[in-house]
Amino acid sequence: MIAYWDSSAIVSGALEPAVRHALNASRPWCRPHVLAEVFSTLTGSRLGFRIDPASASTLIAGIAANLRFVELTTDETLLALAAARSRGVRGGRIHDFLHAMAARKAGCSHLVTLNLSDFQGLDPDLVIESP
Repeated sequence: MIAYWDSSAIVSGALEPAVRHALNASRPWCRPHVLAEVFSTLTGSRLGFRIDPASASTLIAGIAANLRFVELTTDETLLALAAARSRGVRGGRIHDFLHAMAARKAGCSHLVTLNLSDFQGLDPDLVIESP
Protein backbone atom coordinates (compact mmCIF):
# COMPACT_ATOMS: atom_id res chain seq x y z
CA MET A 1 0.00 0.00 0.00
CA ILE A 2 1.32 3.41 -0.96
CA ALA A 3 0.01 6.04 1.47
CA TYR A 4 -0.09 9.80 1.76
CA TRP A 5 -0.31 11.22 5.30
CA ASP A 6 -1.80 14.63 5.99
CA SER A 7 -0.63 16.84 8.85
CA SER A 8 -3.16 15.49 11.37
CA ALA A 9 -1.85 11.96 10.88
CA ILE A 10 1.76 13.12 11.16
CA VAL A 11 0.98 15.01 14.38
CA SER A 12 -0.51 11.77 15.68
CA GLY A 13 2.74 10.05 14.69
CA ALA A 14 4.76 12.66 16.54
CA LEU A 15 2.82 12.08 19.76
CA GLU A 16 1.88 8.38 19.72
CA PRO A 17 4.65 5.74 19.58
CA ALA A 18 2.52 3.11 17.79
CA VAL A 19 1.53 5.59 15.08
CA ARG A 20 5.14 6.78 14.81
CA HIS A 21 6.21 3.19 14.22
CA ALA A 22 3.63 2.83 11.41
CA LEU A 23 4.78 6.13 9.89
CA ASN A 24 8.44 5.10 9.96
CA ALA A 25 7.71 1.64 8.57
CA SER A 26 5.59 2.85 5.65
CA ARG A 27 7.66 5.90 4.56
CA PRO A 28 4.51 7.77 3.47
CA TRP A 29 4.22 10.65 1.05
CA CYS A 30 3.18 14.20 1.95
CA ARG A 31 3.63 17.75 0.70
CA PRO A 32 6.44 19.88 2.19
CA HIS A 33 3.78 22.31 3.46
CA VAL A 34 2.69 19.60 5.91
CA LEU A 35 5.86 20.26 7.93
CA ALA A 36 4.73 23.84 8.58
CA GLU A 37 1.24 22.62 9.51
CA VAL A 38 2.70 20.13 11.99
CA PHE A 39 4.94 22.82 13.49
CA SER A 40 1.92 25.13 13.85
CA THR A 41 -0.09 22.44 15.61
CA LEU A 42 2.70 21.35 17.95
CA THR A 43 3.71 24.88 18.98
CA GLY A 44 0.19 26.35 19.05
CA SER A 45 -2.56 25.67 21.55
CA ARG A 46 -4.93 23.40 19.59
CA LEU A 47 -3.69 20.29 21.40
CA GLY A 48 -4.22 21.76 24.85
CA PHE A 49 -0.46 22.06 25.32
CA ARG A 50 2.47 23.54 23.44
CA ILE A 51 5.83 22.15 22.49
CA ASP A 52 8.80 24.51 22.51
CA PRO A 53 9.59 25.62 18.90
CA ALA A 54 13.17 24.28 19.06
CA SER A 55 11.94 20.90 20.32
CA ALA A 56 9.19 20.83 17.71
CA SER A 57 11.70 21.58 14.98
CA THR A 58 13.95 18.73 16.11
CA LEU A 59 11.00 16.33 16.35
CA ILE A 60 9.76 17.28 12.87
CA ALA A 61 13.25 16.86 11.38
CA GLY A 62 13.34 13.31 12.73
CA ILE A 63 9.93 12.54 11.27
CA ALA A 64 10.80 14.17 7.91
CA ALA A 65 13.68 11.73 7.49
CA ASN A 66 11.07 8.97 7.08
CA LEU A 67 8.78 10.85 4.70
CA ARG A 68 8.75 11.16 0.93
CA PHE A 69 7.71 14.48 -0.55
CA VAL A 70 5.62 15.42 -3.54
CA GLU A 71 4.56 18.89 -4.62
CA LEU A 72 2.08 20.16 -7.15
CA THR A 73 3.36 22.43 -9.89
CA THR A 74 1.68 25.73 -10.58
CA ASP A 75 -0.14 24.21 -13.56
CA GLU A 76 -1.30 21.21 -11.49
CA THR A 77 -2.57 23.56 -8.79
CA LEU A 78 -4.46 25.63 -11.36
CA LEU A 79 -6.01 22.46 -12.82
CA ALA A 80 -7.09 21.43 -9.31
CA LEU A 81 -8.66 24.83 -8.71
CA ALA A 82 -10.54 24.54 -12.00
CA ALA A 83 -11.78 21.07 -11.02
CA ALA A 84 -12.82 22.20 -7.54
CA ARG A 85 -16.39 23.09 -8.50
CA SER A 86 -17.16 19.70 -10.02
CA ARG A 87 -15.90 18.04 -6.81
CA GLY A 88 -17.95 20.28 -4.52
CA VAL A 89 -14.87 22.01 -3.14
CA ARG A 90 -15.26 25.49 -1.65
CA GLY A 91 -13.44 27.61 0.88
CA GLY A 92 -10.86 25.98 3.12
CA ARG A 93 -11.64 22.53 1.74
CA ILE A 94 -9.34 23.41 -1.17
CA HIS A 95 -6.39 22.59 1.09
CA ASP A 96 -7.69 19.04 1.57
CA PHE A 97 -8.35 18.76 -2.16
CA LEU A 98 -4.75 19.77 -2.92
CA HIS A 99 -3.54 17.07 -0.50
CA ALA A 100 -5.70 14.54 -2.37
CA MET A 101 -4.30 15.69 -5.72
CA ALA A 102 -0.74 15.42 -4.41
CA ALA A 103 -1.51 11.91 -3.13
CA ARG A 104 -2.69 10.87 -6.58
CA LYS A 105 0.38 12.45 -8.19
CA ALA A 106 2.60 10.35 -5.90
CA GLY A 107 0.71 7.22 -6.92
CA CYS A 108 -0.88 6.71 -3.52
CA SER A 109 -3.92 4.49 -3.08
CA HIS A 110 -4.56 5.55 0.56
CA LEU A 111 -4.78 8.90 2.31
CA VAL A 112 -4.21 8.75 6.07
CA THR A 113 -5.80 11.44 8.24
CA LEU A 114 -7.54 11.98 11.57
CA ASN A 115 -10.10 14.10 9.69
CA LEU A 116 -11.82 11.38 7.68
CA SER A 117 -14.89 13.41 6.74
CA ASP A 118 -12.76 16.25 5.36
CA PHE A 119 -11.53 14.00 2.55
CA GLN A 120 -14.69 12.04 1.75
CA GLY A 121 -15.80 12.55 -1.84
CA LEU A 122 -12.69 14.38 -2.99
CA ASP A 123 -11.26 11.47 -4.96
CA PRO A 124 -13.29 8.28 -5.30
CA ASP A 125 -10.12 6.25 -6.01
CA LEU A 126 -8.44 7.16 -2.70
CA VAL A 127 -9.10 5.05 0.37
CA ILE A 128 -9.42 7.44 3.30
CA GLU A 129 -8.33 5.95 6.63
CA SER A 130 -7.06 6.88 10.07
CA PRO A 131 -3.52 6.06 11.25
